[in-house]
Amino acid sequence: MIAAVAGVCVFLFLAVAVLVRLRGRWAVPGTIGRALRWTGVAATVGVGVALLPGLSAEGGSAAAYLLGVPLVAAAAVVVSDLAGRAVAFVTTVVALVMGAWGLVLGLGLGFYFVVPALVFGIAALTSVRPRGLTTPSA
Repeated sequence: MIAAVAGVCVFLFLAVAVLVRLRGRWAVPGTIGRALRWTGVAATVGVGVALLPGLSAEGGSAAAYLLGVPLVAAAAVVVSDLAGRAVAFVTTVVALVMGAWGLVLGLGLGFYFVVPALVFGIAALTSVRPRGLTTPSA
């Protein structure tokens, strides 16, 4: 199952990268970070949909919060990305929350959320813009 989720994440990232490349928008700042953020959102929703039947059969109403925390975190990334405010900060917090959630639930099905957490972590790294370096005028 984890191999399938990882394969879907890689496929989604490559599909977004090809579409962006074909439109000629590689020069736009933040394109790779945005593609990774949306790949992470798609992977989170995909993992949630894949785990929903088994988790609701085993856990019943507990499935709402077991799947709800990562899905709400992914929704926060969507809202932040669409609003264009605090994107790097929100993506970093979501990567940490989803990684911790996946590790806390690591003995069960929650471990599958570590893959989208890694995608969000890479997106957070690409969203940080370098500050201008100042050189001393000698």
